[in-house]
Amino acid sequence: MLRSKIGRFVLIGMSVVALGACGEPAARSADAPTFVTPSATPTISTEGAAPSSPAPAPPSASGAPAGSATPTTSATPEAKAATHAFPVVGKASYAHVHHDYPATDIITACGNKVVAASSGTIAYVVRKDTWNAKVNAGATRGGLSVGIVGDDGVRYYGSHFSAIDPAIQVGAHVSTGQTLGRIGETGDASACHLHFGISPPCARGSDWWTQRGTIWPWPYLDSWRKGGNKSPVAEISAWKAKNGCPTKPRVDP
Repeated sequence: MLRSKIGRFVLIGMSVVALGACGEPAARSADAPTFVTPSATPTISTEGAAPSSPAPAPPSASGAPAGSATPTTSATPEAKAATHAFPVVGKASYAHVHHDYPATDIITACGNKVVAASSGTIAYVVRKDTWNAKVNAGATRGGLSVGIVGDDGVRYYGSHFSAIDPAIQVGAHVSTGQTLGRIGETGDASACHLHFGISPPCARGSDWWTQRGTIWPWPYLDSWRKGGNKSPVAEISAWKAKNGCPTKPRVDP
């Protein structure tokens, strides 16, 4: 959601800075899971094992004695695969602030792609917008939403989608950078954007107040946007060790 104490959003320079509250639905998708095969893991090849009975070798070009050369093992690592991706494709902006809990609102054009920030398993999908401003229920503020429990054990959550890809089903495995859906303004939102939250898995969706975000995403977004792989694992582990997995909302709905 985008709002400030004096309006729905504010301007910094020429950019809109999102300061609003975003929640998340409680119900999990009832759709049958669709499993996606993850990409192959890079391998390192080795060659050149020494023979059991080496034949005498001629003197080397450098003048070394015959038979002094020994076979060596060569290893050529392949390029390191990206473990994280910036979750929005296209021109986007975001602030290093959020109103009353840690999260990030990424402002971008309606219809732009939302992609998986990390490889992992889809744990939570909401395909129907049930937000009602008169009710103002925290569990429905996110509108169309997706939660991923990463292969790294961290939960990545996005909300306010306009559409979610049909392949994104509870139980499906997704790869880093795989399309999840499209940017929208469903739920409690006043402009097209992606609400992005990072948290421990906990109840994997029914704990909407945790899933919407427990640590600041912007240091990681800054890294991923530049092609880096900064990991939130350590910070999430520290948060969980201190706070556990709350069973009751820490703020009013």
